[in-house]
Amino acid sequence: MLKKVIIFMYLFMTSVLFANFQVAPQIQKMDLKRPGTHKIFLKNDTNKLKKIKIYSERPRDQKTKDLYMGDWIIVYPKLVYLKPNSKKVVRIASRPPKDLPDGEYRSNLVFEEIPTKKYDNSEKDETKVGVNIEIIHILVSTVYGYSGKLEYSGIFDDFQVITDNEQTYLASKITNTGTTALDIVYKTTYYENMKELKTENLLIGKAMRENYKDFVVELNEISKDTDRMKIEYYYRIKKDENRVKEGEEEYDEFKLGEKIISIERVSKEKYLKELEKKIEKNS
Repeated sequence: MLKKVIIFMYLFMTSVLFANFQVAPQIQKMDLKRPGTHKIFLKNDTNKLKKIKIYSERPRDQKTKDLYMGDWIIVYPKLVYLKPNSKKVVRIASRPPKDLPDGEYRSNLVFEEIPTKKYDNSEKDETKVGVNIEIIHILVSTVYGYSGKLEYSGIFDDFQVITDNEQTYLASKITNTGTTALDIVYKTTYYENMKELKTENLLIGKAMRENYKDFVVELNEISKDTDRMKIEYYYRIKKDENRVKEGEEEYDEFKLGEKIISIERVSKEKYLKELEKKIEKNS
C-alpha cells in the first residue's frame, strides 16, 4: 500500500526563486489612472506537467481592506497547464472603482501548484507499505497599484540602542502617515562629548502604508565611547533603469527629518520583554 504525503511550500518571491516553476516579473506595478494589461511569464523547467491556479490574496500586514486591490484584479487564464520544459503567458489587468482616492494599493498574487493525477497501470502489491512524498510549491508575488499623487511622510520614534554580547543594534518604530510605502535609510553620526567620531548608513527596510513597524538594525561603526548619535531619516525611490548611468546610485534619496538621541544602552533581553508587552497591549 502506497501512502501519498503532500507538502505545501509557500515561497514569497525575491530576486531568486527556487521552485518547481518560475514566475516573472516577481513584482507588478500598475497605474490605476490608466489601467492596462500586464504580462506575467510562467516557466516549467521540469520534465513533469504542472497545473497552476492563480488568485489574489490580501497581504497579512495590510491594516485596512480599503487598501486591498485584489478585488479589482482580473487574471486570464486563472488556471494554467504547463507542459514539461515549456512557457506560458498570463495577463492581468485592474478595474479600480471610480473616484479612487490618491495613493498606493496592494495585493498578493498567488500561484498555487495543484497536484496532477498520475495513472499507473502496473500491478500493485498491497502487502508493501511505502510513502510517496510530493512537494507542492505556492509562489506569492506582490501587485502594487498607484493612483494620482503620492505623499511620503512618517513618524520616527522609540529609538533605543541595544547590546547583545559584542554586538550593538539600533531599534526604532516607524509609523507611515503617507499614502505609499516608505523605503527607509538612516544616516547616522556618532559623537563623544559633542566630538564627531564616525558616520554610518543603515538600510532599514519598508514601512507600508497606514502601518507601523518596529525595526532593528546592527550598528557596525559605533564605539563604546559614543554617548550621542544623530539619526537622519530618508526615503528612497529607485530610478528608472534607463536613467542610471554606470557608476551612479540606483536610488534617489529624500530627507524626511532627523533626531539627536542620548545613548542609554539596554540589553537584548530587556528590549524583547518591552516589545512583547507592547505587542500584547496593541493586540
